[in-house]
Amino acid sequence: MLNGWQQPTVLVTHAKMAPRLIPTIQAEVPVRHAVAISDLTPAERTEVDVVIGYQFPPGVLAELPALRWLHLTGTGTDHLAAAGLRPDVLVTNSARVPVESVAEYAVAGLFMLLKDLSGLADRPPWFASRAVLLRDSVVLVLGAGRIGRAVLDRLSALGARCVAVTRTGAVPVPGAERTIGVDQLVAAAATADHLVACLPGTDRTANLVDRAVFDALPAHAAFVNVGRASTVDDGALHEALRSGGIRGAFVDVHRVEPLPDDDPAWTVPNLVVSPHRAFGFPDEPDEVGRTFLDNLADLRAGLRPRDAVTTTHEEES
Repeated sequence: MLNGWQQPTVLVTHAKMAPRLIPTIQAEVPVRHAVAISDLTPAERTEVDVVIGYQFPPGVLAELPALRWLHLTGTGTDHLAAAGLRPDVLVTNSARVPVESVAEYAVAGLFMLLKDLSGLADRPPWFASRAVLLRDSVVLVLGAGRIGRAVLDRLSALGARCVAVTRTGAVPVPGAERTIGVDQLVAAAATADHLVACLPGTDRTANLVDRAVFDALPAHAAFVNVGRASTVDDGALHEALRSGGIRGAFVDVHRVEPLPDDDPAWTVPNLVVSPHRAFGFPDEPDEVGRTFLDNLADLRAGLRPRDAVTTTHEEES
């Protein structure tokens, strides 16, 4: 039986992914490409049923009266209200695509701090090292969604003793020695060696990693954030680094991106500023296209799309 998803008009607005993404999906659906929705004529905007993209200027999605489905090339949804998305529009994302890449990047960032790799460009003295071992260290992994669990798997395999921190701590997380609720975060930080944050951006996670957490961490602690920038109190992080309260930090996400040249983060000692690229790997556009097709197949079969976004975050179990 045919339904309304057999031949939707799909607009791809992701300029970097489009050359690889479009060939992956165009055999199944009519595809248009525009660098920006504003490039379309008013008549063309009325014909768009589906948008594939991620970043949108304020209010622009409201200019697509026929929009029924938004497929995000990334994960987060906290920017969509400002973009003018109607509440009745279906939203799916590509959260499962970058899991392996982000988890590897998080581990690489942690090793960069533990092995003092960021200082190699300064030609440090020979035969001297500040490196510390990961094995047998206690690592708090804040957030146990897809990425958090993948980070746990990798760190555990390398001999770290991982503690998963979830919203309630009620459900044990595989790969973790212990699972605790977020209400125990500060106490756990006092007995941990390092902290890796993999949290989504929600009202409940805003500034969750705050001054109390950084004050509780030991001076040898390394901090890595591959979740959302809004989950960390930047001022508290910078103060901890400037005072020597923690060893170092590796941050891939920022409240303003690209980070302005005059942002104070650039001058904070022992802070590695990563340009939000943990997600990247060569086949990412193809995988995003295949993820879109999986969800399209679900819709055509009358099923709920497997990557539909809900208000319940798996990281908050």
